[in-house]
Amino acid sequence: MRVLILGIDALEYKLVEEWGLKHLKQKEYGKTIVPISEGFGEPVTLVVWPSFISGSDPEIMGFDSPILFRQPLRFLLEKFYFPFVNNEQQSEHEDILTEKTSFKGKIISYINLAFMKAGMGRYPERQDIKTQTFFDNNDYKSIHKNIPVYDKIFTTEERDSARNGVIRAISDRSFRKEFEQKLKKELDLGIENVYKEIKNPNWDLFMQYFYVLDGIQHVYFKNKIKVMDYYLRFNKFVGELKKKLPKDTMLLIVSDHGQENGVHTHYGFYSSNIKLGLNNPKISDFKNLIEIKIKE
Repeated sequence: MRVLILGIDALEYKLVEEWGLKHLKQKEYGKTIVPISEGFGEPVTLVVWPSFISGSDPEIMGFDSPILFRQPLRFLLEKFYFPFVNNEQQSEHEDILTEKTSFKGKIISYINLAFMKAGMGRYPERQDIKTQTFFDNNDYKSIHKNIPVYDKIFTTEERDSARNGVIRAISDRSFRKEFEQKLKKELDLGIENVYKEIKNPNWDLFMQYFYVLDGIQHVYFKNKIKVMDYYLRFNKFVGELKKKLPKDTMLLIVSDHGQENGVHTHYGFYSSNIKLGLNNPKISDFKNLIEIKIKE
């Protein structure tokens, strides 16, 4: 059996239910348990996806933070800096607003950037994942597109630019059209990749990642019609995709978290076109299941 995974960042379980998106639900669907990064108070993309593909909790997988600091700097940060930064935990949405508007937030942002530029801190990369992922299994052929951390999608500068794009789009309405156009382009390219690869017989496992919903919901969380439009796009895409999939292909849809009012919810989402018999699984539970299905 071949396995096709659509990794849709920030796909919210409650909205899939509320809007009756039958193609996203499939034969089995539900919430997943996802790791909550200490100091952030919510699931973080750069931690949850590596946990998913490796089938390991963050402490075993290799890291539990989206920024890796070198010793002895990390010791000093944990002793003095992190308590100052995280004395009141905020959601990512609240945090980026604070970063944009408050003096303390701007100072913290500049310090983080200085650490990164000085080489004392960095974003995690593939080599930081210490356990084998399902892409590393040599018993079958796999293809992966834009998987956070595993694929080098962004340089450090590009990732900072993407984050700053969200911050700017939240506070600057004149920038939102340009911001949304970039997200639409990412969505169209991802869909194009999927349709291209399902015609390719030379893989057993294929995963395509989509960021678009995370950005849209952070910026347009008050505009329910706008958010619904993108959920309907995904629902339509999956409906059309299933018509073109070979019968021996498992289609698994996974999210690293949802969003509610611009804030990451503390659970993810999954759905499958075949019954899996799962009940509130951990995001790390899927690796072994996927590898078993490929052998069938």
